[in-house]
Amino acid sequence: MSNDAYIHNGEINDYVRRNLAEQAAAKAYACKNLITRIRTEQPFCFSLHTALELYAIERPAHCKLPSSDFYITVRKQQHRSSIRNVSYQTWSQPYETYAFPNGLVCMHPIDTWIQYAQHLSLTELVVLGEAIIRRFGYSIDSFRYKLTAFHRVTGRKRCEEALKLMQQSDSVQETRARLALLRFGLSNPVMHYSITNPQGNTYIVDMAYPDRKVAIEYDGDHHRRFRNQYVRDQRKRRELRALGWIVIEVFAEDLKNEAGQRAFANNVASALQVPLIGTPQKQFCALVDPKLRVNARRGERRRYNAHAGKRP
Repeated sequence: MSNDAYIHNGEINDYVRRNLAEQAAAKAYACKNLITRIRTEQPFCFSLHTALELYAIERPAHCKLPSSDFYITVRKQQHRSSIRNVSYQTWSQPYETYAFPNGLVCMHPIDTWIQYAQHLSLTELVVLGEAIIRRFGYSIDSFRYKLTAFHRVTGRKRCEEALKLMQQSDSVQETRARLALLRFGLSNPVMHYSITNPQGNTYIVDMAYPDRKVAIEYDGDHHRRFRNQYVRDQRKRRELRALGWIVIEVFAEDLKNEAGQRAFANNVASALQVPLIGTPQKQFCALVDPKLRVNARRGERRRYNAHAGKRP
Protein backbone atom coordinates (compact mmCIF):
# COMPACT_ATOMS: atom_id res chain seq x y z
CA MET A 1 0.00 0.00 0.00
CA SER A 2 1.29 3.48 -0.88
CA ASN A 3 2.36 5.79 1.92
CA ASP A 4 -0.04 8.33 0.38
CA ALA A 5 -2.84 6.38 2.04
CA TYR A 6 -1.41 7.49 5.36
CA ILE A 7 0.32 10.78 4.52
CA HIS A 8 -2.63 12.83 3.33
CA ASN A 9 -1.44 16.46 3.41
CA GLY A 10 0.65 15.45 6.44
CA GLU A 11 3.32 18.15 6.29
CA ILE A 12 0.75 20.82 5.53
CA ASN A 13 -1.52 19.82 8.42
CA ASP A 14 1.47 19.75 10.77
CA TYR A 15 2.50 23.23 9.61
CA VAL A 16 -1.00 24.62 10.13
CA ARG A 17 -1.20 23.07 13.60
CA ARG A 18 2.21 24.50 14.57
CA ASN A 19 1.24 27.94 13.31
CA LEU A 20 -2.03 27.89 15.25
CA ALA A 21 -0.22 26.62 18.35
CA GLU A 22 2.25 29.51 18.14
CA GLN A 23 -0.62 31.98 17.82
CA ALA A 24 -2.34 30.35 20.81
CA ALA A 25 0.79 30.73 22.94
CA ALA A 26 1.13 34.39 21.99
CA LYS A 27 -2.53 35.07 22.75
CA ALA A 28 -2.28 33.25 26.09
CA TYR A 29 0.63 35.50 27.07
CA ALA A 30 -1.38 38.58 26.08
CA CYS A 31 -4.44 37.36 27.99
CA LYS A 32 -2.45 36.81 31.18
CA ASN A 33 -1.09 40.35 30.91
CA LEU A 34 -4.61 41.66 30.38
CA ILE A 35 -5.88 39.92 33.52
CA THR A 36 -3.40 41.85 35.65
CA ARG A 37 -4.99 45.08 34.38
CA ILE A 38 -8.61 44.10 35.01
CA ARG A 39 -9.55 45.22 38.50
CA THR A 40 -12.46 42.96 39.26
CA GLU A 41 -13.02 39.80 41.21
CA GLN A 42 -16.13 38.96 39.24
CA PRO A 43 -15.96 35.82 37.07
CA PHE A 44 -15.47 36.21 33.34
CA CYS A 45 -14.23 34.07 30.52
CA PHE A 46 -12.53 34.65 27.20
CA SER A 47 -14.82 33.98 24.29
CA LEU A 48 -15.43 34.30 20.55
CA HIS A 49 -12.25 35.24 18.60
CA THR A 50 -10.08 35.14 21.72
CA ALA A 51 -11.36 31.69 22.68
CA LEU A 52 -10.68 30.35 19.19
CA GLU A 53 -7.14 31.70 19.25
CA LEU A 54 -6.49 30.10 22.64
CA TYR A 55 -7.94 26.81 21.40
CA ALA A 56 -5.74 26.99 18.26
CA ILE A 57 -8.74 27.07 15.93
CA GLU A 58 -8.95 29.17 12.75
CA ARG A 59 -11.09 32.28 12.91
CA PRO A 60 -14.16 32.23 10.64
CA ALA A 61 -14.33 34.61 7.68
CA HIS A 62 -16.76 37.50 7.15
CA CYS A 63 -17.63 37.74 10.83
CA LYS A 64 -19.85 40.63 11.92
CA LEU A 65 -18.17 41.03 15.30
CA PRO A 66 -16.76 44.50 16.03
CA SER A 67 -12.98 44.57 15.89
CA SER A 68 -11.22 44.21 19.24
CA ASP A 69 -8.03 42.77 20.72
CA PHE A 70 -9.88 40.67 23.29
CA TYR A 71 -13.38 39.25 23.67
CA ILE A 72 -14.74 38.49 27.13
CA THR A 73 -18.14 37.14 28.13
CA VAL A 74 -19.72 37.92 31.49
CA ARG A 75 -23.03 36.76 32.91
CA LYS A 76 -24.11 40.18 34.18
CA GLN A 77 -23.64 43.60 32.62
CA GLN A 78 -22.26 45.10 35.84
CA HIS A 79 -19.33 42.69 35.62
CA ARG A 80 -17.90 44.58 32.65
CA SER A 81 -14.73 46.63 32.89
CA SER A 82 -13.79 49.85 31.09
CA ILE A 83 -10.44 48.65 29.75
CA ARG A 84 -9.79 49.67 26.15
CA ASN A 85 -9.64 47.19 23.27
CA VAL A 86 -11.75 44.67 25.17
CA SER A 87 -15.16 43.75 23.77
CA TYR A 88 -17.53 42.53 26.45
CA GLN A 89 -20.46 40.25 25.70
CA THR A 90 -23.20 39.75 28.27
CA TRP A 91 -24.68 36.27 27.96
CA SER A 92 -27.10 34.86 30.51
CA GLN A 93 -27.13 31.40 28.94
CA PRO A 94 -25.97 28.49 31.12
CA TYR A 95 -22.73 28.23 29.16
CA GLU A 96 -19.87 25.97 30.21
CA THR A 97 -16.26 27.03 30.53
CA TYR A 98 -12.89 25.37 30.17
CA ALA A 99 -9.91 26.18 32.38
CA PHE A 100 -6.48 25.82 30.81
CA PRO A 101 -3.60 24.54 32.96
CA ASN A 102 -2.19 28.09 32.91
CA GLY A 103 -5.34 29.35 34.65
CA LEU A 104 -7.01 31.06 31.69
CA VAL A 105 -10.74 30.39 31.43
CA CYS A 106 -12.50 30.12 28.07
CA MET A 107 -16.01 29.45 26.98
CA HIS A 108 -16.44 25.78 26.03
CA PRO A 109 -15.79 25.24 22.29
CA ILE A 110 -19.36 24.15 21.47
CA ASP A 111 -20.84 27.01 23.51
CA THR A 112 -18.49 29.32 21.61
CA TRP A 113 -19.90 27.97 18.33
CA ILE A 114 -23.44 28.73 19.49
CA GLN A 115 -22.47 32.23 20.60
CA TYR A 116 -21.09 32.89 17.11
CA ALA A 117 -24.47 32.08 15.51
CA GLN A 118 -25.63 35.69 15.52
CA HIS A 119 -22.41 36.88 13.86
CA LEU A 120 -21.80 34.31 11.09
CA SER A 121 -23.39 33.22 7.84
CA LEU A 122 -24.65 29.66 7.59
CA THR A 123 -21.61 28.72 5.50
CA GLU A 124 -19.10 30.08 8.01
CA LEU A 125 -21.03 28.53 10.90
CA VAL A 126 -20.54 25.16 9.19
CA VAL A 127 -16.86 25.98 8.59
CA LEU A 128 -16.37 26.83 12.27
CA GLY A 129 -18.28 23.77 13.46
CA GLU A 130 -16.13 21.46 11.36
CA ALA A 131 -12.96 23.21 12.59
CA ILE A 132 -14.04 22.54 16.19
CA ILE A 133 -14.77 18.90 15.35
CA ARG A 134 -11.35 18.62 13.71
CA ARG A 135 -9.66 20.08 16.80
CA PHE A 136 -11.52 18.23 19.54
CA GLY A 137 -13.27 15.27 17.89
CA TYR A 138 -16.77 16.16 19.09
CA SER A 139 -19.72 14.39 17.51
CA ILE A 140 -22.53 16.25 15.75
CA ASP A 141 -24.85 14.99 18.48
CA SER A 142 -22.72 16.86 21.04
CA PHE A 143 -23.51 20.12 19.25
CA ARG A 144 -27.17 19.19 18.94
CA TYR A 145 -27.48 18.30 22.62
CA LYS A 146 -25.85 21.54 23.71
CA LEU A 147 -28.09 23.63 21.45
CA THR A 148 -31.19 21.94 22.86
CA ALA A 149 -30.05 22.78 26.40
CA PHE A 150 -30.14 26.52 25.62
CA HIS A 151 -33.60 28.07 25.86
CA ARG A 152 -33.02 31.21 23.83
CA VAL A 153 -30.38 31.52 21.13
CA THR A 154 -30.10 34.31 18.59
CA GLY A 155 -29.46 32.42 15.36
CA ARG A 156 -30.83 29.08 16.56
CA LYS A 157 -32.25 28.27 13.12
CA ARG A 158 -28.83 28.85 11.53
CA CYS A 159 -27.33 26.46 14.07
CA GLU A 160 -29.95 23.81 13.33
CA GLU A 161 -29.36 24.06 9.59
CA ALA A 162 -25.58 24.09 10.04
CA LEU A 163 -25.75 20.81 11.94
CA LYS A 164 -27.42 19.19 8.93
CA LEU A 165 -24.47 20.21 6.74
CA MET A 166 -21.55 19.56 9.08
CA GLN A 167 -19.23 16.57 8.68
CA GLN A 168 -15.57 15.77 9.14
CA SER A 169 -13.12 17.71 6.98
CA ASP A 170 -9.38 18.33 6.85
CA SER A 171 -9.37 22.11 6.51
CA VAL A 172 -11.53 25.21 6.46
CA GLN A 173 -10.95 25.63 2.73
CA GLU A 174 -11.99 22.05 2.08
CA THR A 175 -15.27 22.81 3.83
CA ARG A 176 -15.79 25.99 1.83
CA ALA A 177 -15.09 24.15 -1.43
CA ARG A 178 -17.64 21.44 -0.61
CA LEU A 179 -20.30 23.99 0.34
CA ALA A 180 -19.66 25.94 -2.87
CA LEU A 181 -20.51 22.83 -4.88
CA LEU A 182 -23.72 22.35 -2.92
CA ARG A 183 -24.58 26.06 -3.16
CA PHE A 184 -24.69 25.90 -6.96
CA GLY A 185 -26.65 22.69 -7.28
CA LEU A 186 -24.24 19.76 -7.26
CA SER A 187 -24.67 16.71 -5.06
CA ASN A 188 -22.56 16.06 -1.97
CA PRO A 189 -19.13 14.68 -2.91
CA VAL A 190 -17.57 11.79 -1.02
CA MET A 191 -14.98 13.17 1.37
CA HIS A 192 -11.47 11.68 1.66
CA TYR A 193 -12.15 9.01 -0.92
CA SER A 194 -9.59 6.20 -1.31
CA ILE A 195 -8.57 5.07 -4.80
CA THR A 196 -6.46 1.93 -5.28
CA ASN A 197 -4.54 1.20 -8.48
CA PRO A 198 -3.90 -2.32 -9.89
CA GLN A 199 -0.52 -2.44 -8.11
CA GLY A 200 -2.23 -2.00 -4.74
CA ASN A 201 -1.16 1.59 -4.17
CA THR A 202 -3.87 3.63 -2.46
CA TYR A 203 -4.39 7.37 -2.85
CA ILE A 204 -6.73 9.60 -0.86
CA VAL A 205 -8.36 12.59 -2.51
CA ASP A 206 -10.07 15.48 -0.71
CA MET A 207 -13.40 15.01 -2.48
CA ALA A 208 -14.68 12.71 -5.19
CA TYR A 209 -17.64 11.71 -7.32
CA PRO A 210 -16.60 8.06 -7.72
CA ASP A 211 -19.31 7.05 -10.19
CA ARG A 212 -17.97 9.67 -12.65
CA LYS A 213 -14.32 9.25 -11.65
CA VAL A 214 -13.98 12.93 -10.78
CA ALA A 215 -11.64 13.90 -7.93
CA ILE A 216 -11.25 17.35 -6.37
CA GLU A 217 -8.11 18.48 -4.55
CA TYR A 218 -7.68 21.73 -2.63
CA ASP A 219 -4.33 23.30 -3.49
CA GLY A 220 -3.36 26.15 -1.16
CA ASP A 221 -0.12 28.08 -0.83
CA HIS A 222 1.00 25.63 1.85
CA HIS A 223 1.05 22.84 -0.72
CA ARG A 224 3.84 24.58 -2.61
CA ARG A 225 5.75 25.48 0.56
CA PHE A 226 6.74 21.87 1.19
CA ARG A 227 8.55 20.26 -1.72
CA ASN A 228 8.03 16.65 -0.59
CA GLN A 229 4.30 17.22 -0.17
CA TYR A 230 4.13 19.01 -3.52
CA VAL A 231 5.91 16.15 -5.30
CA ARG A 232 3.62 13.58 -3.68
CA ASP A 233 0.56 15.56 -4.72
CA GLN A 234 1.72 15.84 -8.33
CA ARG A 235 2.63 12.15 -8.57
CA LYS A 236 -0.70 11.17 -7.06
CA ARG A 237 -2.64 13.30 -9.52
CA ARG A 238 -0.56 12.03 -12.43
CA GLU A 239 -1.29 8.44 -11.38
CA LEU A 240 -5.00 9.14 -10.95
CA ARG A 241 -5.24 10.69 -14.40
CA ALA A 242 -3.49 7.64 -15.83
CA LEU A 243 -6.22 5.56 -14.19
CA GLY A 244 -8.85 7.56 -16.04
CA TRP A 245 -9.78 9.98 -13.29
CA ILE A 246 -10.42 13.67 -13.89
CA VAL A 247 -8.59 15.61 -11.17
CA ILE A 248 -9.76 19.17 -10.53
CA GLU A 249 -7.62 21.47 -8.43
CA VAL A 250 -9.30 24.25 -6.47
CA PHE A 251 -7.40 27.25 -5.14
CA ALA A 252 -8.08 29.84 -2.44
CA GLU A 253 -8.80 32.42 -5.15
CA ASP A 254 -11.61 30.21 -6.45
CA LEU A 255 -13.41 30.45 -3.11
CA LYS A 256 -13.04 34.15 -2.33
CA ASN A 257 -16.31 35.31 -3.83
CA GLU A 258 -19.52 34.08 -5.42
CA ALA A 259 -18.25 34.45 -8.99
CA GLY A 260 -15.19 32.32 -8.26
CA GLN A 261 -17.24 29.70 -6.48
CA ARG A 262 -19.70 29.52 -9.37
CA ALA A 263 -16.85 29.08 -11.85
CA PHE A 264 -15.38 26.31 -9.70
CA ALA A 265 -18.75 24.56 -9.45
CA ASN A 266 -19.24 24.93 -13.19
CA ASN A 267 -15.84 23.32 -13.81
CA VAL A 268 -16.84 20.35 -11.66
CA ALA A 269 -20.26 20.13 -13.32
CA SER A 270 -18.60 20.01 -16.74
CA ALA A 271 -16.37 17.17 -15.60
CA LEU A 272 -19.44 15.33 -14.29
CA GLN A 273 -21.22 16.05 -17.58
CA VAL A 274 -24.22 17.52 -15.78
CA PRO A 275 -25.75 20.99 -16.13
CA LEU A 276 -25.00 23.53 -13.42
CA ILE A 277 -28.40 24.38 -11.97
CA GLY A 278 -27.11 27.41 -10.09
CA THR A 279 -29.31 26.82 -7.05
CA PRO A 280 -29.00 24.18 -4.33
CA GLN A 281 -30.79 20.87 -4.39
CA LYS A 282 -33.77 20.74 -2.04
CA GLN A 283 -31.88 19.22 0.90
CA PHE A 284 -29.29 22.01 0.75
CA CYS A 285 -31.60 24.98 0.05
CA ALA A 286 -30.82 26.51 3.46
CA LEU A 287 -27.53 27.71 1.92
CA VAL A 288 -29.42 30.42 0.01
CA ASP A 289 -32.38 30.98 2.34
CA PRO A 290 -32.61 34.77 2.88
CA LYS A 291 -34.15 34.19 6.32
CA LEU A 292 -30.87 32.62 7.44
CA ARG A 293 -28.63 35.49 6.40
CA VAL A 294 -26.73 37.40 9.05
CA ASN A 295 -28.55 40.59 8.08
CA ALA A 296 -31.74 38.90 9.27
CA ARG A 297 -30.34 39.24 12.77
CA ARG A 298 -32.62 42.21 13.58
CA GLY A 299 -35.63 39.96 13.20
CA GLU A 300 -33.90 37.29 15.25
CA ARG A 301 -33.22 39.80 17.98
CA ARG A 302 -36.87 40.94 18.00
CA ARG A 303 -38.01 37.35 18.37
CA TYR A 304 -35.45 36.79 21.11
CA ASN A 305 -36.59 39.84 23.05
CA ALA A 306 -40.26 38.99 22.61
CA HIS A 307 -39.60 35.51 23.94
CA ALA A 308 -37.71 36.98 26.87
CA GLY A 309 -40.55 39.35 27.64
CA LYS A 310 -38.57 42.45 26.69
CA ARG A 311 -39.38 45.28 24.34
CA PRO A 312 -37.37 45.20 21.07
